[in-house]
Amino acid sequence: MSLCGHTGVSVESYVEMGSGVAVRCEVDRLNEQASLAFGSSETFVLSLDRQALERVVSLGSRVIAELDVEGEPLTVM
Repeated sequence: MSLCGHTGVSVESYVEMGSGVAVRCEVDRLNEQASLAFGSSETFVLSLDRQALERVVSLGSRVIAELDVEGEPLTVM
């Protein structure tokens, strides 16, 4: 059961990941989906279709580039 849901996003919990956390993925080629699992017991699982995964990767790449630049904080939407 979701804690809340808005416009296609279902929130189960808040997650903050530290260094050294175990990560793995499962790929469902037939349905073009991926599940990204975090924690040794897969404490948190993020399931995304291909389009959502592309958006998350693109956003992450933009944030990594921004971390390398000094100046005002950037909020990417």
